[in-house]
Amino acid sequence: MKTIFGLVLALTVVAPTSGQNWVLTSAPSTNWSCVASSADGSKLVAAVNGGLIYTSTNSGVAWMPSGAASNGWASVASSADGTRLVAASSFDGDGQIYCSVDSGSTWEVSGLPQEDWTCVTSSADANTLEAAGGVVYVSTNSGATSMLLDWLSLPASATFPLVSSSADGDTVAVVETGSEDQDFEIVTTRTSRWVHGAHDPFFLGLCTSLALSADGKAMVACLNVTSQSGPAATNCAGILFSASNWGAIQITNCTSVSNWTSVATSADGIRLAAVASSGEIYTSTNGGMTWAPNLVTNASWSGVASSADGAKLVAVANGGGIYTWQTTPTPTLNIRRTGTDLQISWLIPSSRFVLQQSADLSSTNWTTVASAPILNLTNLQNQVTLSPPSHPTFYRLRGAAP
Repeated sequence: MKTIFGLVLALTVVAPTSGQNWVLTSAPSTNWSCVASSADGSKLVAAVNGGLIYTSTNSGVAWMPSGAASNGWASVASSADGTRLVAASSFDGDGQIYCSVDSGSTWEVSGLPQEDWTCVTSSADANTLEAAGGVVYVSTNSGATSMLLDWLSLPASATFPLVSSSADGDTVAVVETGSEDQDFEIVTTRTSRWVHGAHDPFFLGLCTSLALSADGKAMVACLNVTSQSGPAATNCAGILFSASNWGAIQITNCTSVSNWTSVATSADGIRLAAVASSGEIYTSTNGGMTWAPNLVTNASWSGVASSADGAKLVAVANGGGIYTWQTTPTPTLNIRRTGTDLQISWLIPSSRFVLQQSADLSSTNWTTVASAPILNLTNLQNQVTLSPPSHPTFYRLRGAAP
């Protein structure tokens, strides 16, 4: 007998658009410099430049100071579950990388050397860390020890102020600075094999932020233009880059905004966010093809972070507060065979869903699948592996109480 597998999404699609409400949280108004989020958006970490690190365990409703002392915090990163955190300090060449394994309650100095750190990134399990501060160091044991990434194919004068990585930590994107312009470079191994540059030769300027999708194949970055030439010259003040396939430019969006500071992406690279040091917050729901301003108070935005599904965002302001944004997630089910088994997967959502099954689409008798989902940290997908049913079966995700 031939087995038929069915799939249904019993969800109403509600896509983030301009006009969604941003909510000012209870976090103090201060000089926030950076923010990071767990995969489901429930656990957040934000740092003050010259101050403390704060954490939230309820999607930003309440904030508490962590166990980290005041420092010149420049960048923070979080594991997928939000329990393991990383923070980079910048202090006249003597900055350090700090790690926490208990959601910020306690912090330890890592084994990475002292540098003027400007950016830190973490794999989903926080076993792999990359930190940039002119040089780039990598640790594959949660910061206990590290090594300098040897960029043999680039000039000795090149420096690296920014770094981002895939969920498994194996694909790394860096911004290389060696002259007036800055080039995007994508590396897929730690053996100095450069794959592709994503620099537009008609625009020169300062790249201030970049982020990779979970699989490392999509990237978003922002460029504050200093000069432009060629047929694309249209008085651009800033550019929002969207790239796919390891660095091939897909979209170049010229904007009147001249001071982009931070970008964020969902795990699949489809839902993006960008903030500037003055102005509104911009979001995209189509991988950067188009961007829309959100209705939110103008502020000196310094950082933005996203949940894996892009349905929860958090933005911090320098000299302001912390804002959060949330919409209804619409996870998509994937179904495939793995050997003799059936695997059903979906991007980890920012609210709780349960997997259900039924033999009849017209029936109301849906039952919850007994097997608990397992989070795949390489792609941030919840996965359930089942024995193939002996009769036609349909599956769906249904929203559930926390």
